[in-house]
Amino acid sequence: MVLVALLVFHVDLSHADLVAAAAVLAAATVPLIGMGILIAILPLLAPEKGEQMSTALQGLFLLVSGVYYPVTVLPLPLQAMGAVSPLTYTLSAIRDALLHRAHLGAVLPAIGLLVLMGALLIPVALWLFGLAERRAKRLGTLKRSG
Repeated sequence: MVLVALLVFHVDLSHADLVAAAAVLAAATVPLIGMGILIAILPLLAPEKGEQMSTALQGLFLLVSGVYYPVTVLPLPLQAMGAVSPLTYTLSAIRDALLHRAHLGAVLPAIGLLVLMGALLIPVALWLFGLAERRAKRLGTLKRSG
């Protein structure tokens, strides 16, 4: 993606710390796995509407994570949601590394927080997925044909 951005958009990454950005991206993978498992529960709970709910949640995460504009301009309830979203810290740290030459030491707090979020999210998500799977088996909605 970085190569495409460089070629197509003529992005200047001369001030970027690619090692720090890669470290943030690697650390962000951990909580994003947990979030993916949580979102995968939705089709188990509502087979007909689970995919649409997943898309709506993606939009909500984009809204509260600072993708389009700073989190600080959001209403307070959405700012609170942004404060617990791993994407907020991922975007902030990667922007710092790529645009403001933040070195690895400067993004270590964000990396630590992302790993901690993942360490909490993954076990909780697996437990909730197990509950949702048992519910779907009990209701007969797990196996779908067509």
